Amino acid sequence: MWADQAGPTYSGESGIWQSGSGLMSDGQGRIFLTTGNGTAPAPNPGDKPPLDLGDSVVRLGVQPNGTLHAVDYFSPANAPYLGTNDTDLGSGGPVGLPFGSTTYPHLLVQVGKDGRVFVLNRDSLGGREQGRNGTDDVVSVSGPYAARGQWGHPAAFGNTATLTPGNQARSQDYVYFVDKNDYLRVLRLGLNSAGTPVLSDVASTIVSYPGSSGSPVVTSNGDTLSSAVVWEVSFNGELDAYPAIPPAGCTSAAPCQLSPVWSASIGTAAQFTIPATNDGRVFVGTSDGHVLAFGTSGPA
Repeated sequence: MWADQAGPTYSGESGIWQSGSGLMSDGQGRIFLTTGNGTAPAPNPGDKPPLDLGDSVVRLGVQPNGTLHAVDYFSPANAPYLGTNDTDLGSGGPVGLPFGSTTYPHLLVQVGKDGRVFVLNRDSLGGREQGRNGTDDVVSVSGPYAARGQWGHPAAFGNTATLTPGNQARSQDYVYFVDKNDYLRVLRLGLNSAGTPVLSDVASTIVSYPGSSGSPVVTSNGDTLSSAVVWEVSFNGELDAYPAIPPAGCTSAAPCQLSPVWSASIGTAAQFTIPATNDGRVFVGTSDGHVLAFGTSGPA
C-alpha cells in the first residue's frame, strides 16, 4: 500500500523495523512511523514529502478511497551520514506525548541510534534542512546521550497536559528511554526562555542496560504521581521496576540516580522485549518459551 523508497535509488538497507516498536496513531487517518537507512530524502518542506524517505519520521494520511500517502515528514540534516554509517534514525519508534505547550500542543519524541532526542510537532514535522542555514526545523533537540543510541521507543508519563510558564515549576511531565549499553534515562519537559518545550536529563538508573534490552513501560493509577512505575526488561534476564517520579531536587544541573523498587529474574530474555500490563499485572514473554505474570497479593 505504501513504500518508503522509490525503487531505482534503493540502497539495500531501508526498512521500517523500529526495534519492535509498533506504528503510532494520534487520530483518525493519521499513522506515524520511522524508517531506517535507505536513500535520504532531498531537502524539502515537510508537507512535500519526496518518494525516497530513508531515515525519516513519516506521517501517512489515509485518503478517502482507502489509499495511503505520505503527507508530512522529518529527516535530520545529516541523514545521508546516518544511512552511510548504519546509524538508523529508525532504530527507534515515534511516540506521541500526552503533554505539550500552548504553541505546540501535539508533540512527538523520536530517538535513533545516534542518541539525539528530537521533539517534533506532530502537525508539522519539519521536513529536511528547513531550519536556519539548512539546519533541522524541530521543536527542540537534546543529547546525544550514548554512542549507539536507542533501540526501541520511549515511554511517557505526565500530569500537566498544557505546560505554561505559570505551571511548569510544579508540573511532572517525563519521557523515559534506554540507550544501548547505557542507563534508563528520565527526561523532564520544561520551557526555555522563548517558551519552547525542551527535554532535559534529570535522572538515570544506577545499572546500565545491555544492547537488545526492551522499551520501558509506565503504569499508574491515572495521573497520581505516587502510583507511577517504570518497568524495564533487561537483556540480562531481569524485569526491573523504578519510581516514575524522580526525587525532589533532581535537575539537569544535578541529575539523580534511581534504584529499583523491585526486580525479578525472568530467565532468558528475548530481544527488545516490552512488558504488557493490565489490571494490576505485568506480563513478560521469554526466549525459552514462557510467559510470566507478576502481580500484587494485596491492595498496597
